[in-house]
Amino acid sequence: MSNAASNKGKKTIPESFLHQISVLRALVKGQANGALSMDIDTIAETSGMSDDKETLRYLYILEGQKLVSPFPGGDFTSRNWQITPEGARALKTAERSDMMMADESI
Repeated sequence: MSNAASNKGKKTIPESFLHQISVLRALVKGQANGALSMDIDTIAETSGMSDDKETLRYLYILEGQKLVSPFPGGDFTSRNWQITPEGARALKTAERSDMMMADESI
């Protein structure tokens, strides 16, 4: 069977979506450690992003979806961000979906 035929039914997750999930995971990890918010440098490091600008771009995308917010709220010049309750729920849903997709590939 050709490679194209074997990949026909497989679902792939776009890289940008994976980066957004990584940012949400970093914020949840910080929250679990007692932090109300995290600065962009820490989010970038924890999520494996290469730089602050890339991390900030994903934070803006997630903010547009109401999954994260600047800290304090409304201050888009802030270097501190927090996950919203909707963001925490979205991460749980994405992780369950990811696990289900992994099970289907077996």
